Amino acid sequence: MLERKILFKQSRVGSLGFRANKFTFLSFSTEALIAGFYIAVTRSITPIFLVANGYRLEDILSINVFAGLFSLLLGFLLYRYGSKATTKPRLLIAHTMERMLWFTIPFMLGNRLLLTLVYGLAVASTLPTSIYMQTAILTSFNGVSYRKIVGVRSALSAFSSILGQAFVVLTLATGADGSKYLNLYETAFIIGILSSIIVALTPASIFRNTRTMVRNGNLDAEAKATNSFILLVTVISSYLLLNMAWIPRIMNDLKAPDYVAASIGFAQTVASIGSSFFWINRNTKTYRIALVLLASMPLPVSFTLQPELHILLALVYGFSVVGVNMYAARIYSDLVSEIGVFRAGTLLASTNSLALTSASIVGFIVSASPSIVFLVSALLGVVG
Repeated sequence: MLERKILFKQSRVGSLGFRANKFTFLSFSTEALIAGFYIAVTRSITPIFLVANGYRLEDILSINVFAGLFSLLLGFLLYRYGSKATTKPRLLIAHTMERMLWFTIPFMLGNRLLLTLVYGLAVASTLPTSIYMQTAILTSFNGVSYRKIVGVRSALSAFSSILGQAFVVLTLATGADGSKYLNLYETAFIIGILSSIIVALTPASIFRNTRTMVRNGNLDAEAKATNSFILLVTVISSYLLLNMAWIPRIMNDLKAPDYVAASIGFAQTVASIGSSFFWINRNTKTYRIALVLLASMPLPVSFTLQPELHILLALVYGFSVVGVNMYAARIYSDLVSEIGVFRAGTLLASTNSLALTSASIVGFIVSASPSIVFLVSALLGVVG
């Protein structure tokens, strides 16, 4: 009789844990689905908005230098002085503040110093959001289940990103010049806050586990983490530099309208949906194909003179970017148990900050010659 009670309790606990895990999976998946729209609109419209208002390649690169430095400083402060525990309030505050900062960008257009400051803070605010989200996901899932949630989140985010990118293209093509950009930022903000509400509804219990996962000092794991970090920083620098130079290339050099420039992001997003499922269970050797594709794209972008052909290039590029992201997820999911979940999440989130700073500084130095910018992007990819 006692054995039956014990087995009943164990089965009930297991059932509750299974349901909780399913709900957590659903929460993180829904958050990605809603946030994808907000991210697609704000990230794609900002460089177009700046170029349309007179900013040139060197201006875009200079404000991104500050954005990268802000991100690095914030990442250092979080890692050095912040709590290693990821709590629901911390994630929710970071999540909401990020959306508020991106919404304020168009209101700072009249003052370049303020715009640089707000843009830098907006970019930096994505770091704690990414760290806390990565930590929560790394804690809740491991191995195959972690790669599954990453793949599902990527696919759902890509799906809603397509809607966001399509919304951007249609609004730019049909909207009034005086209000269309502000309308885009307002819509993105409202949708973004909905994703914060999903975070607020996520069970708080999953965040308690992050306190117990700490690094164990394995030197081999430390070396692998460092090498992987350097690899990803180099490759992401190539990606970010190309994306920063692509919009000015389309709008300033090739004289394409803003909705054609927006179609570049739309094409990348379309490519990422199907490719998420293609890349999800590939081996390391196959992921290296994505690295090669990513490294090879800057030169065709530089030499192609027909704006519409850039959309085809963006499709190939979007396919390769998803493969690189999956590669990063695989690397860090394998390192979690050895270096600790917070450190793994911080390293994964910080790669973008250091890459943005490096790419912006190098790009600004050679910005007088746009063709050299594209060449540097290709070389960074090759080094990776």
